[in-house]
Amino acid sequence: MIYQLFCLVFLILIIVGTVSLFRSMKHRKTRLDIMEKKMDDLHELIKRGKN
Repeated sequence: MIYQLFCLVFLILIIVGTVSLFRSMKHRKTRLDIMEKKMDDLHELIKRGKN
């Protein structure tokens, strides 16, 4: 039962994510830049954490 619920929530998240992605196609470039920056920051944090 819990497993089925988890799958359902996962599916909903995928659908919502896809819809919001299609809606933000116009702003895709800036969104991607922001995501890239966040990923870079995260990478830096991980590098610092390892040192």
